[in-house]
Amino acid sequence: MDDRRKEEFGLLYARLDDLAARSARGEVAISPFFSPREQYFAEHHLARRGVSLVSFGGVRGAERKRIYLLPDYMEADGDDLPEVLASYGFSSEISALLVKGSGYRTLTHRDFLGSLLGLGLERTVIGDILPYGENGSSAVVLCESGILPFLEAHLERVGNDKVRLSVVGEETLSALSAVPRTSPISDTVASARLDCVVASLCRLSREKARECVLAELVELNFECEDRPDRTVEAPAILSVRGVGRFRVLSLSDLTKKGRLRLLAEKYE
Repeated sequence: MDDRRKEEFGLLYARLDDLAARSARGEVAISPFFSPREQYFAEHHLARRGVSLVSFGGVRGAERKRIYLLPDYMEADGDDLPEVLASYGFSSEISALLVKGSGYRTLTHRDFLGSLLGLGLERTVIGDILPYGENGSSAVVLCESGILPFLEAHLERVGNDKVRLSVVGEETLSALSAVPRTSPISDTVASARLDCVVASLCRLSREKARECVLAELVELNFECEDRPDRTVEAPAILSVRGVGRFRVLSLSDLTKKGRLRLLAEKYE
């Protein structure tokens, strides 16, 4: 690991080491909500230490998740974690709050998040914010259970709209999912080089894509990559600053002209 990443992730790794120590003492150790990037590095850090983990965000397909380090006597995966924890007298410590607008205004993800952070909350205590209903005025906010009373007492408006709050029950929550909106991409590329893949995904010339990589505008699996000849191995997450985030699903099946078939999706 280079010095720059050590400095960037020092606090994250220190927090994970503390969680691992607590788990080794027989505790259920739970992290804050991590972004996909933080999850990626957390999983690699703990794997190097030989520590297994379970990630869970409250609903299927959640993007922001908490990491659970369980004592040796407990085994669970992401799907059955709540049930396993409950059988030992614990909970996931994730709650869901339905924030319902008047119905006369369309409220965006940014509106909901801005209002939550405007209350003085840290982003780490809030998970995914899921659109709810048909008129674009409501959302389900996943959060650490400990802040639920605070939200119920203080969250009165989102954007310029007055909102009503209600706690989402387990049965309703289990029926929700956080499926990201994506658009499919299908193309062929000369090779699996990073500049070739970036050119295809972003509809750029090969030279322009190469310049983006050299300018450190491209992240491959959440790490800045400045080598245009770096091989992209699917599946992979690829981000290009100013363009968006992509998931490379496959790079295989040579065509008759010797090109690789690229299947990917762009997050909207």
